[in-house]
Amino acid sequence: MILGFAHPAIVVQDLERAVQFYCETFGFRVFSEANEGWRDNPAVDAATGLSNSDVTGCMLAGHNCYLELFRFDAPSNKAPSPHTFDAAGLGLRHLCFYTDDVEQEYQRVLDLGGLPLGTPQKELGVTAVYLRDPEGNIIELAEFPCESEDLRNLPGVSTLQGVS
Repeated sequence: MILGFAHPAIVVQDLERAVQFYCETFGFRVFSEANEGWRDNPAVDAATGLSNSDVTGCMLAGHNCYLELFRFDAPSNKAPSPHTFDAAGLGLRHLCFYTDDVEQEYQRVLDLGGLPLGTPQKELGVTAVYLRDPEGNIIELAEFPCESEDLRNLPGVSTLQGVS
């Protein structure tokens, strides 16, 4: 039985900068030390389908989720930079964060190192915008589209102290 969604993982070039960005920008905190990772571990290589991998990682805890960040020192990365991806490409394309004020948070994210992609727009009663983190990954900022999608209604979150 599947118990639940655990976390997305982002592969980054600059782990320290990525940790700082996600902590300062979205309120994540370091859940596991930044020395999480592996090197010369045949079992992990077998599980990931890699060979001779050398990884440093960090698990971040957010308000209602975890986010894992990895820096691979081996194998060498031959993939294109996320800066070259647009919102229409196949595969995992963005992380969405709900906010109560998209325009204010958009500017704050830019001030903390985010990169502009779109401009805040209000359509069908919802304000949203896409931008990039410093590594080029796409982030969406959005206001709750409807009351039923309010994160405070999620099981577990609704029982947190101070949340009504």
